[in-house]
Amino acid sequence: MKKKEFFLRALKTEAYRNLAWIISIFAITNEDKEAYKKDPYPYRVVQTPTNFFFVDPEKDNELTLIEDSKPNQPLFTLTEKIELLQSDTDMVLGSSKIETQYGRLILNYIVIYYPFKKKLPFINEKFTPATIEKLILPRFKDTPEEGTPRNEKDIYVDEYLVFCDAVFFTTGLTQISVPGITAKSIVGAPGIREFRDKLIAENKDNLDDPSVIAGIDAKLVAYDKNYLKDDPSSGFLINEKSFKVVRKRLYGMYGAEAGFDEGTKIKLIGKSLSEGWDKETLPTLNNASRVGSYNRGFQTQLGGEAVKWLLRASSNISIIDTDCGTKLGIPFKVTMENLDWLVGFSVVGKDGPILVKNTEEAKQFFNKEIIVRSPMFCKLTKTDYCKVCVGERLAANPQAASVAISEYGSTFLGLFMAAMHGKELAVAHMNYKEVIF
Repeated sequence: MKKKEFFLRALKTEAYRNLAWIISIFAITNEDKEAYKKDPYPYRVVQTPTNFFFVDPEKDNELTLIEDSKPNQPLFTLTEKIELLQSDTDMVLGSSKIETQYGRLILNYIVIYYPFKKKLPFINEKFTPATIEKLILPRFKDTPEEGTPRNEKDIYVDEYLVFCDAVFFTTGLTQISVPGITAKSIVGAPGIREFRDKLIAENKDNLDDPSVIAGIDAKLVAYDKNYLKDDPSSGFLINEKSFKVVRKRLYGMYGAEAGFDEGTKIKLIGKSLSEGWDKETLPTLNNASRVGSYNRGFQTQLGGEAVKWLLRASSNISIIDTDCGTKLGIPFKVTMENLDWLVGFSVVGKDGPILVKNTEEAKQFFNKEIIVRSPMFCKLTKTDYCKVCVGERLAANPQAASVAISEYGSTFLGLFMAAMHGKELAVAHMNYKEVIF
């Protein structure tokens, strides 16, 4: 039997629920050649120095050879391609034929098909639990009482709990899916120092400008990413922060530090940490450590104080179950990026406020300039706000306004806490109309 046929048959028997089976197909194992006889479950893999066999349930649990297996190599790799027909699987593929990966197919069976069956489609790209939760949320319902019929559109709490267990199960696969180290990942990209020196020379008159240094940093990170693009460490073991902070400083260029100085000027440390420290840059490096420690140890009190002050100052605010009737609000252009932000808020309409209940309703305003109701324009007297201006979510907790307001202090606290850690210097474009909403 060919290994693809073996794999698809095994999936139909829910072999993907067996951690030992998954490891046996993606790794070389070392067990006694007679061990399978103690537990000859269907499609159990038996590895020998020269071949792979499996326990064949259609042949009274005798061993069957996997014909296209190779000695001293795993039966499959996680990224190995497989062409999948809709007839090969019970999952909803979205088309009659797709090309995917063996590892991705296993993951879909574990966290999508096993908990939800055909309620959610196959995901043929890199995804996280949050990706699936976004699909669940619009259809999430309480578990029906026993004997009450279920439908195929809703996703219930008991199914979500199975999904949570399935996600925890995948943590056992780290030994085969997360490389601890690779030969390329422990060294810098060849030529990166020469490339850095060239960039510094080209910008020698503006090396105290943060935007210029951010541009150099971005090019060094791109250079390093290109070096590791086909390496197993790229994409998980080495994440975005590893590229933009750790590897950039270690192998490319330490970069800019402001230290205790105020203003927009910075000091550049042009060498990488792997090249050692120069005594000329020691004050800057030392001040960077001091300011991080100072912010974390002392200035965090400013954030904590702001939280308490805001809580006390806003403790008498109530959200009233009424509509103040204002026709004012925040101008807002709806895009695909901010579509979800609109859900739960009301749009100023000719005949009154229009509550946006879900993403589908928000799509009617796509690419349009609208006015969104906001507490900034609420007409209620004293310190109260109406339920329409604050939005559906906050209105569901009428006494919780002060908690929402205190979030500003928590943001300050987070900024000072983060000062202790390495950060990326980057340039970003901001649409103030989108940010202010």
